[in-house]
Amino acid sequence: MEKHILNLYLSRILSGFYIFIYNDTKYKLIYPNMHIKYSADFYALEEYENNKFNDWIYENQVVDYLIDSGLWNYDGDNQLTKIENQIEDNKVELYQNFLNPPQQKQIRKNLSSLKRNYDKLYTIRHSLDSLTPEGYSDLLKNQYILIHSIYTIDNKRVFDSFSNLDYNELNSISNILSEHTIDIATFRKIARSDIWKNYWSANKERLFDKPTIDWTDEQRTLVVLSKMYDSASEHPESPVDSVFEDDDMFDGWMIHQRRESEKIRSKNRTEKILEGKGLDKANEVYIMASSKDEAKSIYALNDNTGLNTIKERSQILAKNNQDIKESDLPDVQRSLQLQYNQQAMNRK
Repeated sequence: MEKHILNLYLSRILSGFYIFIYNDTKYKLIYPNMHIKYSADFYALEEYENNKFNDWIYENQVVDYLIDSGLWNYDGDNQLTKIENQIEDNKVELYQNFLNPPQQKQIRKNLSSLKRNYDKLYTIRHSLDSLTPEGYSDLLKNQYILIHSIYTIDNKRVFDSFSNLDYNELNSISNILSEHTIDIATFRKIARSDIWKNYWSANKERLFDKPTIDWTDEQRTLVVLSKMYDSASEHPESPVDSVFEDDDMFDGWMIHQRRESEKIRSKNRTEKILEGKGLDKANEVYIMASSKDEAKSIYALNDNTGLNTIKERSQILAKNNQDIKESDLPDVQRSLQLQYNQQAMNRK
């Protein structure tokens, strides 16, 4: 991103308002305070209650409508979750290969394809949201906020109220604002920029000289990202600068750290459960899980050897249609052979 564009975005964030042009005239979006947001929520809830029994598509019907139209299938939500997990896995793999550019190239290609597929499916999945009472309520809330936030350049409200509202004009302005929304990638560039860091390091606690509740959404987003980078810098296993500068690679580092922390917590919980049960020397311990998530956590406690054993046993069981004795399992045979060799060596 060019420096002057980055500076313009930062000035917009720091100022708390946004200058835009509509029909060759300058206007200002003054970001809403908590009073306007609360009033918008209250108005939207009232309208929701007044209209919830109209002829809507309800949230629990959306999938059926999408399936009937041929845009979705019953396994679609699981596919979205699967792709989301694959995106995380690829980001971790990208971080783990930060010293291997050729491998990075292939991972980035896969990651780009996964993101496109996810965005496409996500758009389809939520294409009917506006036809639900919840979607209608969100639309009214956003309209309320917008008409209370648009000003002329000399600080006069453009829209007085919903009465006699020109919705075409409101929608046109809304589209202009949407086109110039600061995306998360740009926010991250700003958070890493030297010009912002000068402000940030000077006074992190009172940067905007007002309570946190009065910060704009853009200001809050920038501060949250800055704290995220600070925390990563102070981490005992802080990544190198090139990882910080690469959003996907940095995400991979964070996902990796999160997963490692989850493993440690799961291991500590399991050790506490098994404490005092005399299982220290057991080769295998079976733990009943109460949910799929808990089963995944227990599964993750296995080291690489354990995971390879599970995989090997699963493959053998899948190939055989008859019961297999434990003593015939390859890992058990290898263990018995090691014991035999050790005993033979001790007899010499």
